[in-house]
Amino acid sequence: MESKGTRNLDARGMRPVTSYAPARILLLGLTEAVFGLMVLGMGALAIWATSAGEMRPTKPGDMPEWWMYIVGAALVLGGLALFTSGLGRMLSGFARNCFFMAGPEGIALRMPKQGWIGRFRVVEYDLKWNQIAQFVRYIHRAHLIPVGSDLRIEMKAGGRVVIARHYFRDSVKEIQQRLVTIQALVGR
Repeated sequence: MESKGTRNLDARGMRPVTSYAPARILLLGLTEAVFGLMVLGMGALAIWATSAGEMRPTKPGDMPEWWMYIVGAALVLGGLALFTSGLGRMLSGFARNCFFMAGPEGIALRMPKQGWIGRFRVVEYDLKWNQIAQFVRYIHRAHLIPVGSDLRIEMKAGGRVVIARHYFRDSVKEIQQRLVTIQALVGR
């Protein structure tokens, strides 16, 4: 289904760079929600085991009971935050009319942006080629192991637009190469 805004972009010579990936967003959100429930469960178990279970401190060298309640509460709150974030990510997978297009004028982009406690909003960007300084493929690492990547569109006036890998079907490297090619073709 094509929206009125997309038809307007077609009239301006904009063509798709890549397509939206709602299934990937849903699966990532589901994974995050399940992991959040596991952390939440560990926190609840720590609180229960400290108050009524076998982990109740009895010897002088044991961790104080109040400290275990704090650890359990932190795990519960962290798990709840992960769970609601996963739910919000799953809901953002149902955002409509998301696109990533480029043409002679520049780049048009519409995608969800995740907020706090599972909330999201749909953001739109209309970037002109003369506003863009460069396209940077940023790789997130945990102890030197790549765990994710973003495409960062650096602006000449400062600031950047960050596009997470999971929103669109193609890899960040492929999208970056396409944008550089289109930018060179239009002579910017």
